[in-house]
Amino acid sequence: MFCSKCGKEIADEAVICTGCGCMVNNANVQGSASLVKNQDIVQTISQRIHINGIIWIVIAALQLILGICGSWILLIVGVLNLVSSIQDINYSKAFPQNPVGIVAKMTPLTGPIITLVYNLVIGGVIGVAGSIY
Repeated sequence: MFCSKCGKEIADEAVICTGCGCMVNNANVQGSASLVKNQDIVQTISQRIHINGIIWIVIAALQLILGICGSWILLIVGVLNLVSSIQDINYSKAFPQNPVGIVAKMTPLTGPIITLVYNLVIGGVIGVAGSIY
């Protein structure tokens, strides 16, 4: 079977395309139970992205406070983490209406690796713990 959105070959029992993250129109998956399950999965992912954003707001706030009291470098890291957290919260709100693209958003590891590196180098233990989470 092939995805009707991106054309990638997918398993016959697939519910979501591994190429683009779109829901698959699968004749083998029928009934409202599977639809409810899919909606539950989308809501769970949205909630986890939202919680991640809140955690990063807390981390950014701590870094900003420490930056004001101590090193100005922490101010830079705090602002970067604040921007990242706001993007996550906005994405968590948009995701349930358009769950297409979750694979594309979560696949590239460049963003998380950059976040980990600048938190490791100048952000402190709090930022590193948040990055690993």
